Amino acid sequence: MSRTPKPSTRLSAEQKIQVVMAVLAGEVSMSEAARRHGVAQPTVVKWRTLFVEGGRRAVLEERLPGRVTGESTAERRMRIENEQLKLALAEATVQLRIWQKGAEHIREVPS
Repeated sequence: MSRTPKPSTRLSAEQKIQVVMAVLAGEVSMSEAARRHGVAQPTVVKWRTLFVEGGRRAVLEERLPGRVTGESTAERRMRIENEQLKLALAEATVQLRIWQKGAEHIREVPS
């Protein structure tokens, strides 16, 4: 009687994704996927949960343009304010230079 070797319980990340995709597509049940790959059903449940949660985070971050991964709301607000202050400083610097150039030529302007 020939035994089929039990699959390794150490699956690569890509293999785990394929298992989860098959479960989500309804191709196999979670218990069947667990049996085929030699892992416990709660392990497949955990992979599915992590996969779905990662996708949810990616979709949420996509709706917030310019957001840095792992950035809190306060950090994002400060980063945006910092960018606005840099622009305001640049505009003020340009205005000051224009006034300085104008002041150099004030004596040339007839009154």
